[in-house]
Amino acid sequence: MDRQRTLAVVMAVVGFGAVVAGIHQELLHVEPGYDGTITTGWGGRLNHEEYLLARLGGVGVVGALAALRWKYAAALPVAVGGVEVGYSLVAVSHYVREPGLYTTVQTFDGTTRLVLGAEPFLLVAGGLLLFGAGLVAWRSHGGRAATRDAATEASAHA
Repeated sequence: MDRQRTLAVVMAVVGFGAVVAGIHQELLHVEPGYDGTITTGWGGRLNHEEYLLARLGGVGVVGALAALRWKYAAALPVAVGGVEVGYSLVAVSHYVREPGLYTTVQTFDGTTRLVLGAEPFLLVAGGLLLFGAGLVAWRSHGGRAATRDAATEASAHA
């Protein structure tokens, strides 16, 4: 088995692991030293978006495995990686606009400061790994086909 193809599968599996670890983390945290709590809808039990992100990560791994045989299957982890990164950026952008990350917010019992949790960082890392896995799988097919054609041509002239 080609080393680059194995690397693509390993990258996809590690990316999937980062996505699964990320969905079990919090999107926002209340900074220590401030009183108050935040309910974002991303905490507690996993919601349907988080299940979807995990399933998409699994589809990316399947795409990387299929890319061992078929070159065009490498587009699947690339697309999944793009969705993972885009979704986490959209979620974070919502909280950047209102009430604002890293700014002090007045609450009924004092002040609260919101900071990003580990979830968006792990989702972006997992998405980038899946995206990279697709690119590595795609490139591994191009190099192999060229060397096979060159070897066939060289043996035909000999």
